[in-house]
Amino acid sequence: MTSCDTFNALKHAQIIDAAVAEFQEKGFAAASMDRITARAQVSKRTVYKYFESKEKLYQSIVHLFYEKFADALCMAYDPDRDIRDQLTDLARAEGHLLTSPEVMAIARLLISENLRNPQLAASVQGKIDSKRVFAEMLRDATADGQLSVDEPDEAAEQFLALLKAKAFWPVILGGDILSEAQMAKVVESAVEMMMSRYGTT
Repeated sequence: MTSCDTFNALKHAQIIDAAVAEFQEKGFAAASMDRITARAQVSKRTVYKYFESKEKLYQSIVHLFYEKFADALCMAYDPDRDIRDQLTDLARAEGHLLTSPEVMAIARLLISENLRNPQLAASVQGKIDSKRVFAEMLRDATADGQLSVDEPDEAAEQFLALLKAKAFWPVILGGDILSEAQMAKVVESAVEMMMSRYGTT
């Protein structure tokens, strides 16, 4: 990456961080591109160089959030590995996102804006779906005989609920982000419950 690329990436990140803070504080409708510019400590020309409108900026934040989840949860079932280890790896990947201050800041923004602006929420609905990855692993492990899951989609929701009950919703409601040690315990407990319910041995 050249020095110019590094500079551009830094400015882009500054604008995204400033926009997340502005949207959280004011909501999408009341958010101001002028205030975002001031928060980011860049010129208005720089902001519009990357984002032609407030809507495009919000959509970029949603896309960034989606990319982080998609990249972190890019896992598929491996028939040569024990399913407990694979479920642990998948839960740890989700847990890593849930202990990221940046990810959780964006999550708070998206959820609060969904409540304030259902129309805007509808435009990005379905872009973030970690349940699919969990369900596919449970489905493939069942077909291979390592698990016995009649309803993979429902079981995936249960698995995610075990993780989010301690590591996501309390944070969204203003609690502290879990430490790595705390998240490790949540992961271990969630995997143990899944194995107890769906394991074949």
